[in-house]
Amino acid sequence: MISVMPLREIAAVARQGWLIGARTLGWSDRAVLEPESTHAVAFVHGFMAAGPVFDPLRAQVEADGMDTLDFTYASTGRFERIAAELAARLHTAADGRRLALVGHSLGGLLARWAMQKHGVPAETLITIATPHAGTEIARRWPLPLARALRPGSEVLAELAPPTVPHLAIVAGRDTMVRPVSSAAADGARVHWLHEVGHNAVLYDDEAHRLVTGALRSWRRRSAEHPRSDAAE
Repeated sequence: MISVMPLREIAAVARQGWLIGARTLGWSDRAVLEPESTHAVAFVHGFMAAGPVFDPLRAQVEADGMDTLDFTYASTGRFERIAAELAARLHTAADGRRLALVGHSLGGLLARWAMQKHGVPAETLITIATPHAGTEIARRWPLPLARALRPGSEVLAELAPPTVPHLAIVAGRDTMVRPVSSAAADGARVHWLHEVGHNAVLYDDEAHRLVTGALRSWRRRSAEHPRSDAAE
């Protein structure tokens, strides 16, 4: 008999495929950014996925009154080039807005690189099942982007702990991040979801509560500490 967790992962992968297909084959960015908006949350997907996989979580964030955008990239590119393209998009989105980043798996590393190497002014970071110390699984993948995910890679060696509040969500049944503890980033507030897998965590109710709660806290903090350039 197939156990409950593999079935949940299979269902999550199928859901991702449906979400990607539902957005006119999915390979495009989507932004909900009003001209007068003050806060934006950017979502960055993982390896071999696309922006629409975040749509259920984004709907909850938008219901909280925050604008959102996502960034879709092809997994055949190089890490540094994709991160530079992400950074350019985020700098545009951050024009006049406070910015938070949410990354799943590889997306968390791309977000960190965009902040550290390209000066993206994000004020909070949430990573979900992100292999901050790499994953042994990536040694099996020949694509250039996968090299960044290997333990000891040049990309990982250059990344320093984020200097903004960072929530790292660990999927305890993760079969893609190995060891699973790689998702527990140094310096982050780490929350383990012990009974959820790598893909299912995107649709897990507790994960959604953690993400939306962290974003609400960020918005409260930002209200207490206006940006110095707010009047510019």
